[in-house]
Amino acid sequence: MDNEPLQPDPAPRVIAVEPIQRVTSARSSHTEDVGRRMRNYAFSMGIRTLCVIGFIVVFPHWAAWLFVPGAVLLPYVAVILANAGPEKTLRQVAPVQPLPLDVQALPPRRDDAA
Repeated sequence: MDNEPLQPDPAPRVIAVEPIQRVTSARSSHTEDVGRRMRNYAFSMGIRTLCVIGFIVVFPHWAAWLFVPGAVLLPYVAVILANAGPEKTLRQVAPVQPLPLDVQALPPRRDDAA
């Protein structure tokens, strides 16, 4: 019986696979999250700096007071947003639906048959 070649199964077997979750639906890494928050903070502080400079340049005029809320409130808002922590939501991406695999027995290799 050892010398008889193996025959493939007459009926193909189908393997059902669970849905696979895509990597893109994972949360962003800690490094990316911290970098995003630092960029947002720097952007807010840049706007605040422009508000302070705008106030100094336009000061004698009444319009200078329009820059004060940006110069005073932006640091508070920027710190609150920077310390808010990581994003709470997952990226909404549908899981990959794998195709059913049609697995048929292959004839054995010559070195496996012995």
